[in-house]
Amino acid sequence: MLKPERSLTCVSAEDFAAPGTLNLMASIERAAGGACAGSALPPLDPLTLATKRSLVLLIIDGLGSEYLAHASPGGPLSNNRLVDLRSVCPATTAAAVTTFFTGQSPASHGLLGWFTPFEARDEVVLPLLARVRNGRSLPADDLATLYRSPPLAARLARDCHVVTARRLVGSAYTRQHAGPAAVHGYRSLTGLFGLLERLLRADGPPRYIHAYWPELDHLGHERGIGHRRTREHLHDIEAQLARFLKAVAGTNATVLVTSDHGFVDIAPGHALLLNDRPQIVQRLRLPLAGESRLAFVHAKPGERDALGADLAEFLGERATIHAGQQFIDAGFLGPGEPHPALAQRVGDFVIAMADGWTLRDRLPGETPFAPVGVHGGLSDAERRVPLAVFET
Repeated sequence: MLKPERSLTCVSAEDFAAPGTLNLMASIERAAGGACAGSALPPLDPLTLATKRSLVLLIIDGLGSEYLAHASPGGPLSNNRLVDLRSVCPATTAAAVTTFFTGQSPASHGLLGWFTPFEARDEVVLPLLARVRNGRSLPADDLATLYRSPPLAARLARDCHVVTARRLVGSAYTRQHAGPAAVHGYRSLTGLFGLLERLLRADGPPRYIHAYWPELDHLGHERGIGHRRTREHLHDIEAQLARFLKAVAGTNATVLVTSDHGFVDIAPGHALLLNDRPQIVQRLRLPLAGESRLAFVHAKPGERDALGADLAEFLGERATIHAGQQFIDAGFLGPGEPHPALAQRVGDFVIAMADGWTLRDRLPGETPFAPVGVHGGLSDAERRVPLAVFET
């Protein structure tokens, strides 16, 4: 039998009361003419934001609060930090950026990580790439089921724009979640800020701009969040942000800069591969889903108890194992109307890896992937992100 689960000590009442990404999106939605019923972010008054001709939300993928304080304590982002936010759980792009795009929690929009279980196919899929894990692209009918949450832009009374990397402009994920917003693509950091400057200076009605920069996240995975090149890139971002703000002075805009998640670096010897335990793999109905720091586990019929016992013995103190429904009931995935397939997607167990550890599996034909920096877990380094505010 499965050993008794440890208590949910990693989450407290204070954690749930902390201002978060959903509160930020509630402030933006109300300021932009939406009818959001959620609680606005206390330091960010929607009535004040509503007086601005332009609202810009700039998401710097991978920028955690702890990292910012260490890597650039005297830079413009630290100097203009309004508050730290609690990102969504899992603290990963597929879950958090979907919250930025929809104003819904992962519990409601149902995209639970780079790998998300998809009940319509009984397979694990990659929501951001619109394909089955290690397999084919998803057809349009499946995408309509997978991407079920209405885009925020459809609820706003402003001219809406999405500014993203050129390679992401035509993706199924971007098309769905941008909704009626105009989508603009850039090729470089200079191009990103050039597009933002043109949009802020262009004639037309009041506007809301959702902008996204992915390169810090890429460097965090490839080299590690502690690497010199990653830190230098953060300084590049801040230098170009400062030049942009000077260029758009007098445009009556509020620029909100935040992130989807932070990072932790993992030593090679702390990256566990489930394939090394074939007796565990054979009890799985689906491959591991979620993230390497927070995995959703689905047992074959009749194998739940044996699988739980095997996982507890294999992982020991390197992880905390929660029953799937316990994890949902504890509120990890956020408030709101639950996705109709939430319990199916979360599965039988949720494995929350301890600090410094990851867990992956590898399917036949899959390219080995061993990033230095990772995210998705429950630590402050991964879940706490800054919110910096600039007025032009």
